[in-house]
Amino acid sequence: MKKRSVIRIFSFSVCIVAVLTTYAIIGNNQSKLYQAKLEASYQQSLTELSECLDTIETNLIKSTYASTPAMMTSISEDLYSECNSAKKALSHLPVDQMNLSGEYKFLSQAGDYAKYLSAKIQNGEKITGEEYSNLNMFLNYSRKYSEHINNMVHKCALGERITENEVKNKNKDLKLSNISISFDEAEETFSDYPTLLYDGPFADAVLNRESELLKNSEKISKDDGKEYAAKALGVDTDNIEFQCEEFGLIPCYDYIFDGYTVAVTKNGGYIAYIISSNKVKTSTISEESAIEIASSYLNDLGYKNMVKTYYSVSNNICVINFAYSENGVIRYTDLIKVGISLDGGELFSIEAKGYLTNHRDRKEFKNKINEDEARNKLSSNVDVISTKMCLIPKKDGNEEYCYQFHCKNKENNQEVLIYINAITGEEENILLLLYSDNGTLTK
Repeated sequence: MKKRSVIRIFSFSVCIVAVLTTYAIIGNNQSKLYQAKLEASYQQSLTELSECLDTIETNLIKSTYASTPAMMTSISEDLYSECNSAKKALSHLPVDQMNLSGEYKFLSQAGDYAKYLSAKIQNGEKITGEEYSNLNMFLNYSRKYSEHINNMVHKCALGERITENEVKNKNKDLKLSNISISFDEAEETFSDYPTLLYDGPFADAVLNRESELLKNSEKISKDDGKEYAAKALGVDTDNIEFQCEEFGLIPCYDYIFDGYTVAVTKNGGYIAYIISSNKVKTSTISEESAIEIASSYLNDLGYKNMVKTYYSVSNNICVINFAYSENGVIRYTDLIKVGISLDGGELFSIEAKGYLTNHRDRKEFKNKINEDEARNKLSSNVDVISTKMCLIPKKDGNEEYCYQFHCKNKENNQEVLIYINAITGEEENILLLLYSDNGTLTK
């Protein structure tokens, strides 16, 4: 064989090996990409299941306080929908579905039972003590099961992968991920599950409307806006730098200074928001002091008659919710959130979109039912701690004038806010009060 032919064959061989190696690398990369996408899909389904269970738990708690057909119907519809969403998320996970009978039975019955109670109330019947006990039973199982799922989500957040660490199924010649073992443990939650006998914030619409307050205010210049921004931060105007303009429902001029961004409305010169990128490393003042500082700050900015509703603490920042109050009526639609650094009490953030969107002159409110009549609409499961008059937002963008009853569960002392319409007597909303060392929130 000629030398040229040998060289040619060798060259072809090298090319073939190179091509095969390239295809092998591409195939391996594609396999890794597919596995990454599969892992992301599984983790998303697991997270969705966790979120559904959290909402299910909330709705089950609310159902123990509901006493009117409209409220029970609303809660049962949400509960039924979330239970179906949870079952859908379960079906997308790499788990032996035959071993999930307890989970599916619980999710099916929790939604069905709420619909059964809703129909019963609509027929003019009362929920019995045994039926309230059944709701609490569902709630207890929901909490136990949710704890297992949240642990799985936590493990994934720490780096554990659903598509790795496969183990052989003890009953079949199949390999399943460790998540199947975790679900087997979660299934044990329902080992003593009883047999039941029965038949059967702020909404986008509120925040996405045109602001009457801004529409009726005069337009300001960029230089005027700069002065408002400087005053809000307590610095000289020479230190403030114009950044850009914002358009949309609340047009603003944006300014920056030392880690702060300040948005000033083009109409009226209101502070729309302030955001800080600075870190707060320690806490040196109390939450009570932060609330006083925030209240005084809002008053200095021109936001008058704002009352504190709830607050929370995170990363050494106390965020306080304020709502506008007039003639003894709290307007929860006219909301401003203020963040105060607990390291010295400096302003950290402000967000006034709710107030700027909804604040306006309103007609005088007149009750058509008195407080005693409204109290009679409450569940027999609670004792009333206090009462306030308020205006609350609805999902359709409307507002309702209500009695706010701060109540406590007679059995477990869970505190809850129940809103009874002062015009129609309907139960408009139920919010759970959550107390912790980090403040008070509603759910």
